Order: sequence, then structure tokens, then C-alpha cells
Amino acid sequence: MINEILFMETRIFREFCRRNNVNAEMGNNIFNSHKIWQYIESCYDILHMNGDDYVINDIDNILKNRGVVL
Repeated sequence: MINEILFMETRIFREFCRRNNVNAEMGNNIFNSHKIWQYIESCYDILHMNGDDYVINDIDNILKNRGVVL
């Protein structure tokens, strides 16, 4: 299951960076400082059933609610 989570994290991260026009370093800083990696891991069972668009929109909303402007 760890490989499945890592595969999902990679897909989500790449698409998040592309959509928000941030480089990998900035994206990783955002994911680390706002515990997005942990969110994906802890909610994987539900998130993987919703599709990547849903997950990325959810992450964008989480960050927006925390005051992150992209």
C-alpha cells in the first residue's frame, strides 16, 4: 500500500505544481509547512476514490483557508 500512496502523492504533487505554476522546491515547501503530505497519507483511503482533480481542489481549499496565496 505504501507504493500506492507514494504514486498518488507524486501525481498530486506534480499536478498541483503545474496548476499553481510553482516549481518543485516551492511546492514541497508548501506541502511540508502545511502538512499536505501527512494529509494525503492519513486520508488516502478516501482520497484515492475521488480522483486527482478532487484531491487537488481539496488541497487548494485547505491552503486558501490557511491564508496561502498561490
